[in-house]
Amino acid sequence: MSVFTVFADVVDQLADLLQPLFGAAAAAAAIILFTALVRLLVHPLSRASARGQKARTALQPKIAELRRKHAKDPEKLQKAVLELHAEEKVSPLSGCLPGLLQLPAFFLLYHLFSSPRIGGESNGLLDHRLLAAPLGGRWGDALGSGGVFGA
Repeated sequence: MSVFTVFADVVDQLADLLQPLFGAAAAAAAIILFTALVRLLVHPLSRASARGQKARTALQPKIAELRRKHAKDPEKLQKAVLELHAEEKVSPLSGCLPGLLQLPAFFLLYHLFSSPRIGGESNGLLDHRLLAAPLGGRWGDALGSGGVFGA
């Protein structure tokens, strides 16, 4: 059983649970809810990232001064900037972590809705519809056949 199969089942079951509330848009609501849950799980890291960005912004005048001071020696500039970050206890890479942790979840969702087969079985998520357009089809095709707005 692959990771894709597990998450396809989770999103499909979530869509089934949301069916009474959202009707034909239950799969879309399940995707939004899944995405919101991922964002909620990564929220503490996003807050830390925002604090780090604020601290890095506060360091910009000092870094500009170091650039003027070490304009002719890039190695000394790099060393001085790293020392400044260490003194101020600011990580230059802290803003990347939340995005990197969210990336697998979004790749997973993309794969779930772009693969006709998952784990050797037909992808049941593609049978769901949003505004009368099949999630497994193309919006252009749905518009051409009158799916979304009628004939």
